Amino acid sequence: MTGFKRKQNFVDKGVQGGLIRRIFFHWLVFFFVTALAVLSINTLLGDPSLSFSERLSNELSEFVYLGIVFIAIFPAFMLDTIRFSNRFVGPIVRLRRHLCELGQNGETHDIKFRGNDFWQNVAGEFNVINEVFRKQKEEIESLKAQLAQKVPASHEA
Repeated sequence: MTGFKRKQNFVDKGVQGGLIRRIFFHWLVFFFVTALAVLSINTLLGDPSLSFSERLSNELSEFVYLGIVFIAIFPAFMLDTIRFSNRFVGPIVRLRRHLCELGQNGETHDIKFRGNDFWQNVAGEFNVINEVFRKQKEEIESLKAQLAQKVPASHEA
């Protein structure tokens, strides 16, 4: 699994959606604070021969270009954030799936994360626990088989 690319950008809509909403809010605040700062500084320090409203109008028309650039690059930043978040959300989704499988079926195969995923050590730790669980299950089955063979013999005596 380590060599495969993800086919899906949103692997956990709750976590990744929350992250996107948070970043969108930060960008919005940053954009308006930057706009206010640039407009106010340039309007106050602009050409004194023009009226305040003329200076403000000139600055607003110049700021439109910067606003378009901000808006144009925003989707690229959001997509990159979603893809980057897969490196920490994907492993947790996979770990949850394996834990659920282990709880429901009593067994699961070892977990592998993609090469650039975060929390590689979690996969190793899960696999150690999974192996211990597998061995204990085999030992229990072996003991049950031994017990089943001895119980009928003791009833005959």
